[in-house]
Amino acid sequence: MKINNMNLENIAIQLEAHPDYKVLRRLVPRKQFFDIPTADLKRGVIIDTETTGVDTAKDEIIEIGMILFDYDPITGQACRVIDTYCELEQPSKPIPLETTLVHGITDDMVQGKRIDDNKVAEFLSNVELVVAHNSSFDRALLERRLPIFKTLSWGCSFKEIPWRNEGIGSQKLDYILSQFGFFHEAHRAEADCLALLEVLQRPLPGSGRLGLSWILDAQRQPVYRVWATGSPFDNKDQLKALG
Repeated sequence: MKINNMNLENIAIQLEAHPDYKVLRRLVPRKQFFDIPTADLKRGVIIDTETTGVDTAKDEIIEIGMILFDYDPITGQACRVIDTYCELEQPSKPIPLETTLVHGITDDMVQGKRIDDNKVAEFLSNVELVVAHNSSFDRALLERRLPIFKTLSWGCSFKEIPWRNEGIGSQKLDYILSQFGFFHEAHRAEADCLALLEVLQRPLPGSGRLGLSWILDAQRQPVYRVWATGSPFDNKDQLKALG
């Protein structure tokens, strides 16, 4: 029997109606979200990086992805996606095999590639807010590679949204996306950005609020960055536990 897309959707709807099944659909990224008066809008960027490893002091960015969008600063509703930017960069050393297994980026793919600093600066002009999923990681790497990121306001969808209180038991992006009934091709920068923007525009199951509204609330609160300089190495685990 030949199965077309309509038949597949009918099958999915039937499965969803049964308590023993949950259906995930492939995420089709949206370019348009809400119709909002232009005068009320601010400009934001969703950003993600792929790297040679997880050491923010030593590892390097090998891919950057950015989604530029307009949003309502009161409600957190996005209006539309304005532009996207994605670029690879060759690191100073070969990419470790274990990290290639995560994101699929090989040395051949980045050979001769370089992120254009001027294009990034142009892309970020007039941006009010940069959002990343676990921004403390992406921010440290980006500020070291592209100093323009030191001048921007940052939000973190990993820490600034109370996922567990909202009834979502994990902060991992692919898990959160699955709770809204979708899956995507994870661990490439642009795909993760598009998935995160979709997550931030879905009413959360506990409060009904949009995820981006939580981040905007956090922006209105004072934040302090503390450096523990000169601390003995033996104190590192205690300092980490203290945040």
